[in-house]
Amino acid sequence: MTDIQNFIQKKGYVVMPGGMGTELQRRGYETKLPLWSATANTDAFDLVVDIHSDYLKAGADICVTNTFRTTPRAYAKVDLPAEQARHAMSESVRAARKAQESVNRPTFVAGSYTTLEDCYEPDLVPPEEDMRREHFQLVEWLCEDGVDFLLPETINSLAEAKVMADAASQSGKPFFISFLSDENGKLLDGNTLEEAISVTDLPGRFGVSLNCRSIDVMDQAFEKLCSLYDGMKGVYPNGVGCPHDDLGWVFEEDQDSIAKFTRYMMSWREKDARIIGGCCGTTPLYIKALNEELQQKEAA
Repeated sequence: MTDIQNFIQKKGYVVMPGGMGTELQRRGYETKLPLWSATANTDAFDLVVDIHSDYLKAGADICVTNTFRTTPRAYAKVDLPAEQARHAMSESVRAARKAQESVNRPTFVAGSYTTLEDCYEPDLVPPEEDMRREHFQLVEWLCEDGVDFLLPETINSLAEAKVMADAASQSGKPFFISFLSDENGKLLDGNTLEEAISVTDLPGRFGVSLNCRSIDVMDQAFEKLCSLYDGMKGVYPNGVGCPHDDLGWVFEEDQDSIAKFTRYMMSWREKDARIIGGCCGTTPLYIKALNEELQQKEAA
């Protein structure tokens, strides 16, 4: 087993952080598409470190690199060279490593990479040749920067899932993979979660997860995942707010959002979700509340 697998085996689960891009926005950093949160790695480095640190202090076991849009493809859209994307990625890993110094316990850095185009627009999936070239490059960079494991996430299509998993597998790093699914267990391109689980079953994969959907959608989708997959399962839903075409995210406060999040997370944990946490719109307070519930249950 790898270090991250040993950790989960011993603890029984691993706590993910909440959102990074949306938390940057909530704290006043201007996030605009197509780069969204990527530039924060270089022009708001300390803020990225602080957010990672706050999640770790709230109980997260993992820092997920702020690499959602640190891609040459995204930087080219604003006429910036690939070298700047590469630098932003390196800084994102450095920020995560620096944040680990804020707690005195084992933590891990997950190297995140997602779809090359919009996660909610499967019609924009590039040709396979382009995907292979670009995803393999991103994985190579993440491995060079020394992440502990890989996290291909927020995947909307079967075609891109295959390439992203292949890139992770061939790197030799352990990885878990996370999909965007509707409540019926279908990816946004219409292919089934069952197919996605099957085609990404490659050496190095230690888990399958769902992320970046509302709690209500995720609840039904996770039931479907449980019926299809006997391995290590994960779930990390969105919190308050919704996607925005320009800003990336807009917040719509809901007074019981943290309570609802915690209630559902604990129910998913009872159904053997072992990779648990938050995605867009969640904050350190979500993770703190979840961690307190987990500790209370263990103490009972």
